[in-house]
Amino acid sequence: MKHPKSVPQWVGVYEEQVIKARGQPARLKRVLERSSVPIVMVDDERRYVDANALAQSVLTLSLDELRRLRVDDLTPPHLVPSMESTWARLLENGWVAWPFPSSAVDGSYLGTTYFALANALPGKHLIAFAPAGWPGGPMLAELERKRREHGSPLTPREVEVLELTAKGNSHREIARTLLVSPATVRTHFEHIYAKLGVHDRAAAVAQAMRLGLIP
Repeated sequence: MKHPKSVPQWVGVYEEQVIKARGQPARLKRVLERSSVPIVMVDDERRYVDANALAQSVLTLSLDELRRLRVDDLTPPHLVPSMESTWARLLENGWVAWPFPSSAVDGSYLGTTYFALANALPGKHLIAFAPAGWPGGPMLAELERKRREHGSPLTPREVEVLELTAKGNSHREIARTLLVSPATVRTHFEHIYAKLGVHDRAAAVAQAMRLGLIP
């Protein structure tokens, strides 16, 4: 199974939902229970503390079984360095979305895309994931209709800035890639925030993904 070349649109939908529920245990629990994608919660030691029914089904483990494991236990040994670097980026940036080849505990292969939000609750980190080809459902169909109706409010350069941001690049890294100054990148973000009605990078990426403005 090939890995996805871009982050699917469901990531933006759930990123927006979990950011709004951040720090609210009851609301986060509802997001987990009502989600149409698998979601787990892990602690600072990367130990599973919660998982919705879909996650338990995909991972072929009950919640009690998952709580005895860490993320490392379900990561193939040759992918541990990549997982470690992604975890460090999550803690540094507060969120990350990435395609990642993973395996279920029974050894079956899953070409999977992840979205993770650090400290969804204090010391608890939320991870939503779905194997390649996971159905988007009617919610994404409605978002696609709205995207076609309204088009993109962003310039091509602003889209490029957000695409680089979605891959976890910092302001300085974006500036180096685009051969502009960090001040110019900050200006782009000011315009992006105003156009999308948001106030930070994570919310901007979530809104852009939700609306289908970036892949």
